[in-house]
Parts: sequence; C-alpha cells; structure tokens
Amino acid sequence: MPRIARSPNHLYLKGTTYYFRHVVPNALRHSLGRSEIRMSLRTGYLAEARPKARILASGVKQVLTRIQDGELPMDDFDRIKLFLRDFLERFLKENEQISINNLTPPNPILQYVPGKTEELIDHLKGLLVSRDYDTMREYMVLAAEGDVFGPPQSFDLTDEFAHEFTKTLIAYYRIISRRAEGDYAFENTILPPEPAAPQPPAQETKSPILLSEALKRYKADRIAAKRWSEGSAKDIMSTLNSLTDVLGDIPMNEVDRQAVRHVRDTLLQLPRFRNSKRFKGKTIQEMVALEPDNTVAVSTVNNNLTNISSFLTWCEDEQLIPTNPAHRLKIKEEKPETEHRSPYTTKDLENLFNAPQYVEDTFLHPSDFWCPLLSLFTGARREEVCQLHVEDVRQEEGLWVLDVNKKRNVHGFANKKLKNPSAKRLLPLHPFLVETLRFPEFAQQQAENGHLRVFPELVKIKEKYGHKLGERFSCFKNSIDLEEADGVKDFHSLRHTFSNFFKQKKMQDDPFEQTFGHKLKKMSAERYGGRFPASMCFDEVIAHLDYGVDLSHLAKSKFVPR
Repeated sequence: MPRIARSPNHLYLKGTTYYFRHVVPNALRHSLGRSEIRMSLRTGYLAEARPKARILASGVKQVLTRIQDGELPMDDFDRIKLFLRDFLERFLKENEQISINNLTPPNPILQYVPGKTEELIDHLKGLLVSRDYDTMREYMVLAAEGDVFGPPQSFDLTDEFAHEFTKTLIAYYRIISRRAEGDYAFENTILPPEPAAPQPPAQETKSPILLSEALKRYKADRIAAKRWSEGSAKDIMSTLNSLTDVLGDIPMNEVDRQAVRHVRDTLLQLPRFRNSKRFKGKTIQEMVALEPDNTVAVSTVNNNLTNISSFLTWCEDEQLIPTNPAHRLKIKEEKPETEHRSPYTTKDLENLFNAPQYVEDTFLHPSDFWCPLLSLFTGARREEVCQLHVEDVRQEEGLWVLDVNKKRNVHGFANKKLKNPSAKRLLPLHPFLVETLRFPEFAQQQAENGHLRVFPELVKIKEKYGHKLGERFSCFKNSIDLEEADGVKDFHSLRHTFSNFFKQKKMQDDPFEQTFGHKLKKMSAERYGGRFPASMCFDEVIAHLDYGVDLSHLAKSKFVPR
C-alpha cells in the first residue's frame, strides 16, 4: 500500500515517484465513472512535484466546479471533449512551469523537440486523413500506460474517442512548438481565455478593414520606416497583390490559415511565364484552368510566402488579425540549395569564350562582351557590374579596383543600389582584366566620351540595369554546348563559378567572404577593426584565381583599347 508522504494535499509518494490525486465528489462519480483522478508526476523530488500538483489541482477543481454548476453537459461526446480539454490545458500549464523553472520533464513525449515535433504533427494529421483509428488507439494506450492520463476508465477506446484524442495531441504539439518561438498569442485561437464578466454592449462595433486597405497601410508604413525603397516596394507589392488576386478584397478577419494555404496552392499552379501570349491578360483563375505544363518554381512560391508572412506578422502587430496564419506554410524543396544553380565547368568556359560571338567579335554592345568577364574574374553580381559609374573603376593602394557602392557620383547622379550592407566593397581587378584586356582604359574612354556610366547602353527595366543583359546572355548561353548539371546555368552561374573555385581549394575565408560580398563568418572580423584592405583581398583571393582556360584571344576584340 502506498505510503502518504509529508507533502501538500493531492500529493502522495509511491515508491520513489510522486503522484497527483484528487477526489471526485460523490455526486459526480457516476457520471465521470471514477472516484478519484490520479496521475504520475514523473519525479521523485518534492520541489518539482509541488508546483505540478498545484497546477493540476487548480485545473481539476475548476472543471469539477463547472460540472457541478451544470455549465458542462455530460453526454458521451461532451464528456470526451471535456476530458481531453482538461488534458490539454493541464499539460500546457505543466509544460510552461517546466520551462520557467528549468525542471526535469515528467514525460519526454510531451516536450518540444525541433524538427521531430513537426514531423509528429504531420504524422498525426495523416492518421486523421486516412482514418487509421487502430494506430490512433495505439497512441492512446501508450499514453495511458505512461500515465499521461488516468486512463479514462469510463471511456471505451472508440473511434470517436481516438479521433478526438488525436486532434488534441495535434493541438498540444502545435501550441508548444509556437511557444518555443516565443509566440504565446497563437494558443488563444485554440484555447480561448475564460469568459470575462458580462460587459455592457459597446456603443460602436468597428468593422474589420479590407485586405486592400491593410496592404496600402503596410506599404506606407514600410516606406515611412525606411524599410523599403520605392523600387523594392514595387517588387514586394507585386507579390503581395497575389493575395487579393486569389482571395478577392476580403475583410482581414477572413484571412485565415485555410485562405493563405489556398493562395500558396494556387501560386504553385501558375505558369512560369505569365506574360507569354497564351496567358497574357488572363486572370489567375483562368491561367490555372489552362493547366500550364511549365509552372513556377517552388523557390519562387516560397519567396512569395516570405513576403506574405512578413505582411501578416505586421497585421498581427497592428492587431488587425489575432495571429499570423502563414506560419510554417513554406514548401520543402527537393533539391538542396547548392543544386539550384550550377557553376560552369572548365569545358563550359572554353565553349562560352570560344563561341563565334567572342572569336568573331560580333557582339553589338560592350556590356555583352565585358560583363560576363567581370563577373567571372571578380565574383561580382550582375547588377553590380551593370550599374558601374566610370569613377567606380579606380586605383586603391596602387591596385585597380571596382568600387561597389550606392553613392552619388561627382555630378550628383544617384542610381545604384546594393543587395545588402556587405555588398559595399572594393573588388580588386584580376591581372587578366587589367593587363591583357585593359578594362580600366576602357572605362576611361567611356568617361572621355561623356558617359557617366561604364555601360550606358543598359537602361533600367523593372528597377534593374541588368535585365536586358540577362535576357541576351540567356540566348547566347543557349546556343552553346554545355555539360549537363543538376542545376541551371545562367549569368549568375559565373559568380557561382568564382565561388566554387575557392571552395574546391578550401580558401573561402574572411578575405574571400569580403571580396564575395557576404557577411564575414567570424564575429570578431565583423565587429572589430576595419575591413580588409584591397591589397590583402588581392593577395589572398584574386591573385590565386586561375581557371586553366586560355582567353588571350579576347584581347583582339574591338571593345579592348589599343
């Protein structure tokens, strides 16, 4: 017979483990099918058992009082839901108490484990969809055997109980996973707070604003807070407008989880090229109805979801919605990120730069000749080379560099932008560009001809100077015989080729990261001291670059100064 420990009410020690016990009033024993509620606290330490017992006692007392007062009907289905709601509330409180006091979990299965908990939620959802009640009952038996609940002796292991139990587990895991991220508002959508005392009716009920109005306010707020430029606002709002395109201009209180999931699933069915002749002028619904073969990439949809989620988080902060319904709706991509775009091989580079356009010098525009070479030998992004001002090609410490910045030039001309703060840097020019192709002299010639920009033939389209260049390079690249790869090969692959060269040589250190325009990996290098001088980036990065391809014939081009 278990001995009673000298401990607070509702606690007793059985062997080395404390248990919670609460006597059920006589009037409720028949309807509840039990004389007491008993549960293992999974600890032998009184200091841990006490707070758990107090939490459980409070919850049980509230539920029993509500039953006695007739607030909770006790037909079979209601008793099931009452029991499981009590289970959910009690263990959520226990989970919080454990987290605050850094206690030992009484049952590891009830604790959040990053990744594993999300997998378990998906598994449980699958059981509900397939109506696999046998497996659901197995979970119930495991829970009962582990003293997660009584077990509920007054309930048979019916399909109905298994169904409700599985839904309750899903709710529990969803709540604790959101708590792990600091989100305590989400659970109010599942467990609304106890009703407050009746209040007199409000004089005026505020109508929820429409989605279009919320989007308008969001844009104005982001620009006023200097989070967006006018250019980035245009790009981001073009993706956010998919919300009204798909859902219509609905009230914000109707933008729920189901609605955002519908937007995501609709975007996945859209054609990759929406402005092509087949789809131009058609609504989203009409495009989806045509069942396009070449649909948008998963990465594109995920980028849209990132913007949508940021908008809905703002709406949550502004109290337009209770919580962000786009949380964790991104789609898992099959390919790892490194396979989305492939670098060019040595054979690819030989084929590219020995193509007729280079050998026969038939390019019409200087940018078609120079920009691929600049990106390949500096690792610069396409827009970084396309937006260069003539004064950005200059000398630093006796070295020729590209000064990647967004400053106004000497004439007050400002039309450059940076992808991120780390993109601002000095890029030392490779000797091949300086000595063989004499690029600094080409930039000087452009200045002497009255041009403010190195490549004045490139005009801004969709806020980017490199738009047309990218299209022309794509056509040029498609005419070349390239080796097969897991990812696509495009203009940006030139930058990947630069990165891959140093990756294979295990030289992607801090000087490389600065040259490449990435945030430095080592915190000390990022926070303390100045940036690495251009001479160090040249000596430790650019000077080592050798693709093993003979490109000396390019010096004969009409775009190379004599």
